[in-house]
Amino acid sequence: MRSNKNRETPNNQVNRAPQESDRLGFSTTRVILRGKFTEEVPSAERAYLKVLKEDGQNEVFELRSLSGTDVIIGRTPDCTIRLTVDSVSRKHARVTLRNDEYHIEDMNSTNGVYVNGVKVVKCVLRDNDQIEIGGVKIIFNEEKALKAK
Repeated sequence: MRSNKNRETPNNQVNRAPQESDRLGFSTTRVILRGKFTEEVPSAERAYLKVLKEDGQNEVFELRSLSGTDVIIGRTPDCTIRLTVDSVSRKHARVTLRNDEYHIEDMNSTNGVYVNGVKVVKCVLRDNDQIEIGGVKIIFNEEKALKAK
């Protein structure tokens, strides 16, 4: 004799044990309010690039204060950050802000872009990342704060 346990009901549904949601009359999935979720996510308050120079006269470029959304690093005068070194391409790299994260991208340079010693085409920058462009060392620093409600 067959068990009624797996027999189909008139609605073509398999009989199953009552769920807690059936007993309560609503789903037990919890809703997380967007404000509650985002208030704990840190966002960039201040980010800057520190170009390390051999003479110790380091230059600091605050990213949010630079004009436009893209920061171009290269050898030509029209670059946002100009590095007058022969091993740096005319337009070597681009730094962009997307979704509260800074990204660096190689612009088909001759000598490449290195982040923490690894050659990259594109990557997200994190606080204290060391960037190397044509032998020039650049430190990315980012100060984060919790978003307000």
